[in-house]
Amino acid sequence: MAIKRSIVRDSRGGVFAVLCLALFSGSPALAQSDSSATQDQWQFSAAIYLWGADLGGQTNRGPEVAVAFSDLLDNLEMAFMGVFAARKNNWSLLTDIIYMDLGVDKTADLSIPVGPIQVPVTTSVSLDVEAWVLHFAGGYNLYSEGKSRLDLIGGARYLDLDQTMFLELQSLGPGLSRTISESLTALDGIVGLKGSAALGERWFLPYYIDVGAGESKFTWQATAGIGYRAGRVVDLALVYRHLEWDIDSAPIVDDLNFSGPTLGVIFRW
Repeated sequence: MAIKRSIVRDSRGGVFAVLCLALFSGSPALAQSDSSATQDQWQFSAAIYLWGADLGGQTNRGPEVAVAFSDLLDNLEMAFMGVFAARKNNWSLLTDIIYMDLGVDKTADLSIPVGPIQVPVTTSVSLDVEAWVLHFAGGYNLYSEGKSRLDLIGGARYLDLDQTMFLELQSLGPGLSRTISESLTALDGIVGLKGSAALGERWFLPYYIDVGAGESKFTWQATAGIGYRAGRVVDLALVYRHLEWDIDSAPIVDDLNFSGPTLGVIFRW
């Protein structure tokens, strides 16, 4: 698997550190309130879902990263995610919190050049990664007609990524080991649009897009798909989401992006 080779060749590249972001993540487009409800009452919605995302990007040393969703799932130790939205009259709030804990233990054989010869060694790598991705935003309604709605949103996106790696050359004897700890944080302001277009009484098209910058050079995300009102307080949605950061001179990664389909259940009250 390409990831194993990348970890051994470049321990400071943090190739596996970015993996923790690509399994679950909040999709703001899924958290929709019912625009047909009384406008002067609070309306709430929350979503649970699975994001089957593949990850792409580039480490700070240049190698590109490409990781399939199945590889991320194999190394997951713990995950928590939650999306909550509230609305009253023209104003709305959105909170999206994601926590990931990823543990990896790998062993690989490689050769180290010593003069004119290649010396075979066995390398053991133990990696622990923790990550938070937080979204906080407020919105104001620009358009509302029946069950269709368009909001202008503004807020912040926060990325916190911590990596601890233990590297040991087993076949060269004890004592040849190294522990590497790195962290990455990025707080960015974001602006964008969020809404849904009604397709009759039950079907609708949820969508969301934002752009931002701050501690990142540039960040953006976009989500679009189709939803179905399965009941009075329950919706189903299938959307495709892309989320990306461009972070110059970061200790772990310079570019990070991941994309994939999200299947979710939305509860409204």
